[in-house]
Amino acid sequence: MDNRESEIRVGFVNPRYNSLLVALAYFAGGSLLYALDLGVLVEDRPPQPLWVWLVLLACVCAPMTMRRTRPLLALLLGTVPVLVDLVVGPSLPVWIAYGDLLYTATLFGSARTSRFLERAPLVPIVVGAVALGVYFGELRIAVWAVSIAALVIVVPIWWARSVRTHRDAAEIERARAEALSRVAELDRRAAITTERQRLARDLHDVVAGHLSSIAIQSEAALRLRDSDPDRALTVLESVRSGSVAALQEMQSMVRLLRSDDTDEITTAGRLVDLEPLTASARAAGTSVRIDGRPPADLDAEVDLTAYRIVQETLTNAVKHAPGRPVTLRFDDADGRLGIEVVNPIGDPDTPDPSPARGAGHGLRNIAERAAAVGGHARSGRDGNEWRTYVQLPIANRSTT
Repeated sequence: MDNRESEIRVGFVNPRYNSLLVALAYFAGGSLLYALDLGVLVEDRPPQPLWVWLVLLACVCAPMTMRRTRPLLALLLGTVPVLVDLVVGPSLPVWIAYGDLLYTATLFGSARTSRFLERAPLVPIVVGAVALGVYFGELRIAVWAVSIAALVIVVPIWWARSVRTHRDAAEIERARAEALSRVAELDRRAAITTERQRLARDLHDVVAGHLSSIAIQSEAALRLRDSDPDRALTVLESVRSGSVAALQEMQSMVRLLRSDDTDEITTAGRLVDLEPLTASARAAGTSVRIDGRPPADLDAEVDLTAYRIVQETLTNAVKHAPGRPVTLRFDDADGRLGIEVVNPIGDPDTPDPSPARGAGHGLRNIAERAAAVGGHARSGRDGNEWRTYVQLPIANRSTT
């Protein structure tokens, strides 16, 4: 922070204008003391004309116009007439004005200057007081010199140091409060972004997954309505079941959005309840074979994540490779749940079907869901098969 900013913060709109008023006030007050014959501190010196004191006082007051913009330079310029005043005969107005220069240099100067001014006067004051006491042979002279020096030099410096310390502490607290405010705002934005991504994944699973299944099954029912009416009826029953499930999940999401419970899971779904997913795929003409059995005591978040991933992979298989068998494998080892979904997609020389027939949201959702619970997922073509492999942590299992 520069001096001008400091000036504005303590309420001075124009530092140069206010410094000029302060300089004029010091000069007017000092002139009054000289006029009343109260300005000279030592009477045994040869008397000086009034104009000499006024010139010295003016030379100390003139640098005050820079007391806040260039405090160190003002102090150095004011030191010269003070030394002359010390030789001619110390006068109270000059030293009072010089105390103001010491105050502003300590308060508004650099940190190094402020620390130097806090310590520098101590030794010269003590040495000078002892020298005066020895020279005049009176302890009273030494005490008087130390008292005057403490009044016009040490007190302004220490006062400025105290004000500076409190000001710096206030600035640190203000900066800390601003930093905490920025961190809170970033956390809020991150939380909103995370929640939006979670809702987007759930909406994709509920809407895209179920609607894709309904569209494929409806197409199959239309093809079978004349050749195999019984099977067409079975497909339509699966369509209805899928529609009801989608509606229930949408209602569950709406309840979550209206609820104040932040720990509530968005929609229901567990790996032990895979039958509706596999039945829907079979109704669309895709056979599903399950190898292994998923654990039944998974943590609720991991369980839902695994369920959604299986739902998305089956939807992709039905959508991009209709009528081709899907193999779903589970393995539970080393504190990890492995899920592998494999389905044929055709000739290995043909391009991948997923980029051409979809936007890739499903694969991205699978990877994001796995990463959100500390796992990982990879999907891609392996010869003439599409393979999705997911690993999820199961070390923290539900105790309910």
